[in-house]
Amino acid sequence: MLRKGPGASSSAVSGVHSAMLRWRELFCGALLAALTLAGFPLGAEERTVGEGEHRGSILHEGELVLRVEPIKPGQTLQAQVYPQWNAEKGGRVEWTLTDGGGAKLRAAGHRQPEEQPILLVWTSNSEPRPDAYRIQIQGKGGQFSGEVLGQYVVQISLWDQNDGDSGTDAPEIYEKALELPVFEPGVHNFMECFVSGTADIYDIYKVSVRPNHSLILKATPVLWNGVDKRGKVHWDFLNRSFKRMKDGQSPLSEISPFTVRVFHPQVRSGNKPAIFYLLVKIEGDVSLVYSLQTEVREGQ
Repeated sequence: MLRKGPGASSSAVSGVHSAMLRWRELFCGALLAALTLAGFPLGAEERTVGEGEHRGSILHEGELVLRVEPIKPGQTLQAQVYPQWNAEKGGRVEWTLTDGGGAKLRAAGHRQPEEQPILLVWTSNSEPRPDAYRIQIQGKGGQFSGEVLGQYVVQISLWDQNDGDSGTDAPEIYEKALELPVFEPGVHNFMECFVSGTADIYDIYKVSVRPNHSLILKATPVLWNGVDKRGKVHWDFLNRSFKRMKDGQSPLSEISPFTVRVFHPQVRSGNKPAIFYLLVKIEGDVSLVYSLQTEVREGQ
């Protein structure tokens, strides 16, 4: 342990300490290089992390994996990534977002001196799928294996869905359709519905209408995200037998509503409600926040 003696200056102590740290870094780098040359390549280090900021060293020919789990149904992962380079030139870092099994979802990279943040974003579906994410950080461009090229910074955020004010994602199959609580007369608004061209392609809702009541349903695009020109959202309104009663679509940036009106007449044979479904499907590498409004009236 280094102690400051009566005659030692603060600057001298600081200089010795810096030299020791530099020597240790060089020694560790040389050791890693020797092991690699001897047939012992750097292995991938994997650790589980949660929301928040995570930092560490970018190593030449080294790979670090940040695993994010568990993932809730419909949860969106947003990872903001960027490097902080050392003074030396030539460093590169590759960022790869995969699912829990390693299938590639997103990829990006920085080359020294680039340090602007990049967003890696993906949304799971209602299963959920994916149920875990992996962020792979691969360093390149150094002179020897294990050389410290700089520091990585990864800021992780997780966002829950609130389709139909449910606090989660509307399912992808009719048997599990999310029923909107609109049985009684009145106007009902659901402002935070979300669909994404990643894994959350479909949202399916169920609506019950009592005899001698009418329903007006309005689906409105609110906020588009993405620039894929193929982006669009499809609206399909179906009856209990899954027969399409009305359909429509809204291309990217379109915010005009899709509106449908139905009436369930009173019959002598019974008092059962009529069942209807709304299928929302998105295309392209885009996402959409949309609203649903229902108005239930007695009579026509």
